[in-house]
Amino acid sequence: RVFSSKSIDHGVPGVTSIGQSTTTPFAERSVSKAGGLPSCFSRRALVVVMFGMMLGYIVVPILLVETSMMTFHGVDDEAGWQPGRGITSNRLRLLQEKDNDAQIRLKNLMENQFLLSRQSLPTDRAPHVMETPVLSDHRRKKILVTGGAGFVGSHLVDKLMMEGHEVTVVDNLFTGQKKNVAHWFHHPNFNLVIHDVTEPIHMEVDEIYHLACPASPPHYQFNPVKTIKTSTMGTLNMLGLAKRVRAKILLTSTSEIYGDPQVHPQNEEYWGNVNPIGPRSCYDEGKRVAETMMYSYKNQNNVDIRIARIFNTFGPRMHPNDGRVVSNFIIQALQNKPLTVYGEGEQTRSFQYVSDLVDGLHALMNGNYDGPVNLGNPDEFTMKEFADYVRKLTKSGSEVRFLSKTQDDPSKRRPDISLAKRVLGWAPKVPVEEGLTKTIAYFQSVLDEAGEIIPTGPGASKPQN
Repeated sequence: RVFSSKSIDHGVPGVTSIGQSTTTPFAERSVSKAGGLPSCFSRRALVVVMFGMMLGYIVVPILLVETSMMTFHGVDDEAGWQPGRGITSNRLRLLQEKDNDAQIRLKNLMENQFLLSRQSLPTDRAPHVMETPVLSDHRRKKILVTGGAGFVGSHLVDKLMMEGHEVTVVDNLFTGQKKNVAHWFHHPNFNLVIHDVTEPIHMEVDEIYHLACPASPPHYQFNPVKTIKTSTMGTLNMLGLAKRVRAKILLTSTSEIYGDPQVHPQNEEYWGNVNPIGPRSCYDEGKRVAETMMYSYKNQNNVDIRIARIFNTFGPRMHPNDGRVVSNFIIQALQNKPLTVYGEGEQTRSFQYVSDLVDGLHALMNGNYDGPVNLGNPDEFTMKEFADYVRKLTKSGSEVRFLSKTQDDPSKRRPDISLAKRVLGWAPKVPVEEGLTKTIAYFQSVLDEAGEIIPTGPGASKPQN
């Protein structure tokens, strides 16, 4: 401490008596010569503080900014950058060149984006570029396609996209494949939703094409309970959606609702001959119930419905392990394996090319007729005739092997399409030979990629994706 008044002497060194004035060495260091202020506020200290503040808040930030600009633009002093003088003419030229390059890249990016928003990208499943027009908002529809990643669904998606509509595909990929629609993944009008239609889904749509359900006997027999749930609960969910958003809905039914027909050819008035407890009934009866649901919603809730009864269809993007006659015969013939015919080969089928079916579905959806309509090709073949036809087109040396007939296999199948001609103005255009030639080329490319494909037999089988 510092005592400026008289103090009492206690006989301790360094302590004075009363009346004497003294200070310790510490006190001397704590008192400034200039007016008694502490030494930390001396002139020298103030100068040091001010210099440090100027250095920290002014000089250093300026150097940092100039260095950052030199690093950002990638130009050093030799290229024209001079700290304290700003941008030289050489530096300005380099910056302008960089800006021009950036603008060119941006322009190219915008042009590419513009182009991609108006066409598909070529893939192995869709090698040809498909252009999409730009529609005004009041003309562009929001369309839902269930099962849109499958064989028929993916071709339908192509047609709708090429009309300029917004298309949403809902598919659980049991038999569908992403690569069937991969050529649209980049497009702003396309959306893929991995979803099972047996569960409800909510979205805003104008039209619903309800295709979801395995159609090949080996595939729909693999899980018959799930098959009938897809046809019933799936259709119920789609009808509920159509009712809520007031959308038009089209159900793809099947010629299988006619069962093993006693009327030939089959017209829409025929009620069918179906075994309700056989191995095919999960599909046949499921579609019959789905049709019943469609008309119940129409009559009770005024839902706008369409029903297509589809006969045998073939074409590119068929599943290699589909198990049906066209895919099996072609795969067997291309690998020079025996063509397997179940029974004596006298049962008949008629075959339509996939583009004809898509045109029929589109005409039905956009027409005014709301009754069931057959969509198929009346050209009829026995299985023996068709096997020989495929061997001829593939130039194969395969033999035809006859195996045991499968249960409930229909003996005849041929559509009467007079109604479709009258109310839709529709009839198949692609001859069977032309369609088979395209399909054979497709399966040859699949076979080249896979190396070997083992055809699916008549029994229940899970799709091999």
